[in-house]
Amino acid sequence: MPAAPPRATVRHLEAEGVPTAELVDRARRRDAAAEGLLYRRHAAEFLAFSARLLRSSSAAEDVVHDTFLLVFARLHQLRDGSQFRGWAMSIAVSLVRRRLRRERVLRFVGLDAAPAEALERHAVSGLSVEARAELAVLDVVLARLPTQQRLAWALRHVEGEKLEDVAVAIGKSLATTKRYLAAAEAVLAAHVRLEPRP
Repeated sequence: MPAAPPRATVRHLEAEGVPTAELVDRARRRDAAAEGLLYRRHAAEFLAFSARLLRSSSAAEDVVHDTFLLVFARLHQLRDGSQFRGWAMSIAVSLVRRRLRRERVLRFVGLDAAPAEALERHAVSGLSVEARAELAVLDVVLARLPTQQRLAWALRHVEGEKLEDVAVAIGKSLATTKRYLAAAEAVLAAHVRLEPRP
């Protein structure tokens, strides 16, 4: 009687408890379960901030898809697996920046990019009329900012990222990031009443 063929072993990874660095190491060896878990851990967060920055759910979905294609293709470039989130976020922000610039060029030459969703759409329910009016003004002013300033401000003040993480995400030095934030805040303060950060 011939021997039975060897059975494939399926390795399941628990969603919690596996350190990111270990998942990155496994994903470098093309472990599909590790890749899937890295995706599940970060995709929703990347989708949310991309949608707020781009003001388009469909564009954000494209960015997240493209981000993870690039992430898994370039995983060998990441030296420290524990830094996966910041590294992957910088790829996502780069793709967002590219889309924002493309939309600006399209508008400049008279072609309309996909219609942007208003910031108000992302607001919590039950927001007062006054707060919604402030959001509408903020929306208009943010759209006028240079792309790098807009991204830096949104990552810091909307997404709540630490200053150092914002610098990594936009690929600039800490000093340049601070200058971008200061410039954006000066423009915004002239049009919108901003609450100081705690």
